[in-house]
Amino acid sequence: MQVTQAGVTALGILILALALGQAAFAQELAPDVLAKIRAAVPDKAPAQPAEPRRLLVYTACKGFRHTAIPHGTAAIQAMGEKTGAFETIVSDDPAVFQPDSLKRLDAICFNNTTGELFDDAALKEGLLEWVRRGKGIVGIHAATDCFYEWPEFGELMGGYFDGHPWNETVTVKIDDPRHPVNAAFGGRGFEIADEIYQFKEPYSRARLRVLLSLDTAKTDMTKAGIKREDQDFAVSWVRNYGLGRVFYCSLGHREEIFTHPAVLQHYLAGIQFALGDLPADATPSAQLAADGWSDLFNGKDLTGWIAKPGSWTVEDGVLSRQGGGDIWTEQPFADFVLDLEFKLDPETNSGVFLRTGDIHDCVQTGIEMQVLDSFGKEPPGKHDCGAIYDCLAPARNAVRKPGEWNHALITCRGSKIHIVLNGEPIIDMDLDQWTEAGKNPDGTPNKFKTAYKDMPCRGRIGFQDHGKPVWYRNIRIKPL
Repeated sequence: MQVTQAGVTALGILILALALGQAAFAQELAPDVLAKIRAAVPDKAPAQPAEPRRLLVYTACKGFRHTAIPHGTAAIQAMGEKTGAFETIVSDDPAVFQPDSLKRLDAICFNNTTGELFDDAALKEGLLEWVRRGKGIVGIHAATDCFYEWPEFGELMGGYFDGHPWNETVTVKIDDPRHPVNAAFGGRGFEIADEIYQFKEPYSRARLRVLLSLDTAKTDMTKAGIKREDQDFAVSWVRNYGLGRVFYCSLGHREEIFTHPAVLQHYLAGIQFALGDLPADATPSAQLAADGWSDLFNGKDLTGWIAKPGSWTVEDGVLSRQGGGDIWTEQPFADFVLDLEFKLDPETNSGVFLRTGDIHDCVQTGIEMQVLDSFGKEPPGKHDCGAIYDCLAPARNAVRKPGEWNHALITCRGSKIHIVLNGEPIIDMDLDQWTEAGKNPDGTPNKFKTAYKDMPCRGRIGFQDHGKPVWYRNIRIKPL
């Protein structure tokens, strides 16, 4: 249903959609249907919003139109109203993707959208950049059945629709029982009647954190149209995209899906992940090892990292600074053990940033372990290799000569930071002792505008480009 009028500005369209969207879509559903949807929606959100949030529900279709679209829209509106987690705006006008509209949004939900939704190249690039800079995308069911002529959208969403062999009762398994977006299911698989998709490229567990998938051991696998020889039929996933976040779930073909309490709770958690309010690990499934470790750096390319083109390169499994800016993980982390190796030359000046809240103000919103050549210096100071920069000197000088690889093991747990360099414990720090901005516990000054006890407890890991050569390899992490 069109909820805008011709000739108004993009901002006007957004305001009009906000004013008319709820009433317009509610009119498509009978009162008893709306009541059933509202009763199934969770009363409480899994996370408290960090600030007021706005979610756009986009409903345009250029192909098959699902009858469940108004049901999904009504469910999302009810979620926002009942929980206070977000404000819902509804539109099917592509003008809402103009920059003036996007900057007033925190996430966009593509609700069963199909076909080539719009052709404007500027709108497309603007959407991608908006997500890269930290916003969110939510996809319901047919959100993977659109923009086939725009491959960057398939990359953003995580895959393209490639048929639906099943439209019946199936069993869904929980791929990631402890993931916060899966909390609704209590770690147990479930039966559900819906149309189940299979996906084609760019779908890959090497890029996506798969949350739910079809339980092929409990499903009729003799159906015509089954194409995937690997028997991998994901149902929902999350991923990072630059600084932004994506949540997709293929459940939502049938209208009754939006009266299923656990599925709606799953959707609400995914929406809050996309909005940035529900912290959740999006490390791709293929990188997860049974012992809890995952590779941050695959040794081949910069997948999973944020860097300006050409500023860092990969060769023979080594990440090398070329110049042009720092490099950051797409995924933020809270408590973790970080395991890596670094190599210096006599001019190296770099650092490992931990839990950085704002990569554009990394020095003031992150904790830095200094990386430079201070081989042989005694005693080491607050600016030498292994130091927590400007705050705490290493207990001993454990750095090796330039040209040799150093091994660092960095543990962040709550307020405690522990660093072992080349087998030697060098840092045992309690951030809670840093109670004043600009001052260390020993009375010496530091350059930080925030007391270290108040530094972000969750953020991105990064390597500093300070204008000199440095090399990193074998980078892996274990969230705690």
